[in-house]
Amino acid sequence: MDAGELDEDAARLTDGEIARVLARVAKARGLPVHREVRSRVLARGQILERVRAHVEREIPEGVLDHQREVLAALELIPADYDFTAGMYRLLEGRIAGFYEPEDATMYLVDDLSEAEAEETLAHELVHALQDQSFSLGRLLDFKLGDSDRLAATHALVEGEAMSAMFDVLVGSAFQVDESMLRRLVAMSTALSSVGDTPLVLQESLGAPYTDGFAFVQALRRDGGWASVDAVWRALPETTEQLLHPEKLAAREPAVAVAVPTAAALGPGFRVVFDDVMGEQALRIAFAAYAHRDAAIGAAAGWGGDRFAVVRRDDPEDPSRREFALAWRLRFDSAGDAAEAGKVIERRFGKVCRQRAALGPIAWTARGSDVAIVAGPYARRGGGGGGEVSAAGTCAGAGKWLAEVMKGGVGRQGAGAVAVGREK
Repeated sequence: MDAGELDEDAARLTDGEIARVLARVAKARGLPVHREVRSRVLARGQILERVRAHVEREIPEGVLDHQREVLAALELIPADYDFTAGMYRLLEGRIAGFYEPEDATMYLVDDLSEAEAEETLAHELVHALQDQSFSLGRLLDFKLGDSDRLAATHALVEGEAMSAMFDVLVGSAFQVDESMLRRLVAMSTALSSVGDTPLVLQESLGAPYTDGFAFVQALRRDGGWASVDAVWRALPETTEQLLHPEKLAAREPAVAVAVPTAAALGPGFRVVFDDVMGEQALRIAFAAYAHRDAAIGAAAGWGGDRFAVVRRDDPEDPSRREFALAWRLRFDSAGDAAEAGKVIERRFGKVCRQRAALGPIAWTARGSDVAIVAGPYARRGGGGGGEVSAAGTCAGAGKWLAEVMKGGVGRQGAGAVAVGREK
């Protein structure tokens, strides 16, 4: 969009104004300004198009579809929910702007009120300073199987931007109540959501800001912005370290859990996607099954995990594929595993449950380990959801569950066995 196409309010965003706000933000955050920040003001649809293009460049084809299967199998979204479209609908209602490291440009939506524009400008300029000092784009590059580490970095990025933004807007971020901020973010996200937006998507959108803010505030209470700078030099490796700064200080490693296998399901099934959920995502998932406080407590004992989406293609019907999910978790203690088991039992019961569309779901706990298997189920047709029907039994789920429980675990670097994902 050319400058001549901007509306009157958007056209008021001059280079001089950006430079003045950038100087205020740099002073509040204590980071140097190495270069001026370019900006563009675009219509909301154009902003979303740029976000979509960024996602398509960064995330390999099929990853979002496989993430949908994880959420569907665990009943966190409806089986026929169009996950990708729903994610973009939610983002369209919430986005006010973003900073793009690839072209070092800040993009703002053209329909913001004066207060929203001031807030967004301050927030995104923090990201520009982060990029100038810490090479933001490189740190946020998507890597298969590395979602928990990336989520921790993302939360640091957004939490720092929130903290510095409040310093600029209200004088000090320490005047902002963290619990109230969580409620306001949740309410704002819910109000801007389409009626059928699952809770897990709403929570996932807000978590980097609220969890990140709490993390940065804890660092600042301990040692000011210098403590935050130190974390940039040695980033959190897990969201557990982000949610528990004392575990970051101790550099407590995650447990390395082997990628679940699927031999028990029979020939043709293969792992097509695997990743680590991490404590933050586990907390969000559990919040869909139980009260938030119970979810936080049950997720707090997380020590490590690994899930796998497995798939079998139908050679006689290219539009039909069978999917299933296996998830192995290691908690810090048997007591922590039992607490997590209570949340799982509340949603799925004690024994295997046969579901009409999604097939069987079964789980078990042994010592500090928990394992869950879901499916197989068949998905036919393209598009975001497709027709879904059960394609497995509880007898088969029981055999698979036993197989998953035999998988290896060990501290990171201890040589736990891992099975490679499909190329």
